Formats: sequence, structure tokens, C-alpha cells
Amino acid sequence: MKKNIIVLGLGRFGSGLAKELAARGLYVTAVDADYTKVEKLANEVSSAVQADMTEEVAMHSLGINNFDVAIIATGSDLEASIEATLICKDSGIKKVIAKASSMTHARILKKIGADQIVYPELDTAQHLARSLSGSDIFEVIHLSDEYSVMEIASKASWVGQSLNELDFRKKYKCNVIAVKREGKIIIDFPSDEKILENDVLMVLGSDENRDMLEKSR
Repeated sequence: MKKNIIVLGLGRFGSGLAKELAARGLYVTAVDADYTKVEKLANEVSSAVQADMTEEVAMHSLGINNFDVAIIATGSDLEASIEATLICKDSGIKKVIAKASSMTHARILKKIGADQIVYPELDTAQHLARSLSGSDIFEVIHLSDEYSVMEIASKASWVGQSLNELDFRKKYKCNVIAVKREGKIIIDFPSDEKILENDVLMVLGSDENRDMLEKSR
């Protein structure tokens, strides 16, 4: 069943995250008091609504209690993020994720019940979208504007096969630089060794090829 997610606040982070989540097939409702921001996003998410996230009546009119995840994406307005977090928690949403602009802000949000705090410089919109959509990719380290190192869980179709048998480099145009297995990192993983179910592959490739690898089965 698709997760039902509401994103409150459509600044750069909120709008980027809403689009990423919608592109990954999740049901996304985007909310902001600024109609211009709502209108810009209307065709890229499941639903876009003009409403004040700090108004409890307005939030309940959106059926706030029916969402699986609420993301309070405003960090600059401390009061608004606190009020929106409280409304979401009081409505019984199982997971409330809030953006913080400082450590003090984060401590306040945690004290009032936020389940996860997001710092834009550490937890980007794409990173959060991957985790919420159940992606096999755990982490991405950007080496340049084009190339990244990613950690990806072994897919069912890979288990029991070697890199040679999969023709991994040719098929995905990526290089496996190491494998994490049972808490250990195997550098220069033998190309003829079988991949196990719980292995995590560390792969070097371009962003374009990373997307292809992520979507493969």
C-alpha cells in the first residue's frame, strides 16, 4: 500500500521533497499558505492545497489524521514549525518529520514529539525520499556534480551470482569498489565470489547510472 504523506511548507526543501516523493510513486499532499507556491506544484504532486499549517481547523479539514507521515518542511519560522508539529502529533499521525534550523530548534521539536529531525545540510530531500519510498540505496556520497559513491542492498536477482555472472560493470555502467558483509568491509571484492542476501555493495557511478541501478530489479 502506498504511503500517504503530507508536506507542510513549500520552500526550496519542501517543494523539492514533495516532487521527489511523488516521482517515486507515493501519494503526496503539498500544503502552503502561499497560493503561488501551491499553484507551481499542483501538477507534480497528488494534491496541492492552500492552507495555514498553524491553524488546527484548517489542518483537520484536510483530514490530517489520515496521513501516514507528516513532514513539517519550514525551518525559518520557529513558531509555525512548533505549532504544526503539535497539531500533527495531537492528530495521531504515526511519523512526524520536522525540519530544524538550529540545535536549539531541534531540541524543542524533539521535546514536543517530532519523531525525526531533518537538517537540510545533512539530510537532503533526495536522501529522505529514498528512505520513505523503501529504496534499496542507503546512502549516496557525491564526489562531483556527476559522480557518486552509493551503498545499495543486494537485490534478489543478484543473490547467488557473482559480479562476473551478472556482468555488473557492463550492465549497470558502475563499478563495485567494496562490499559490506556481516559488519566487515571487503575491499577488492572478488569478481567471481557469490553475492549474499544481506550484502551491501558500495558502487561508484554517474548519477544517471545510479538512477538506472536503483530502478532495476
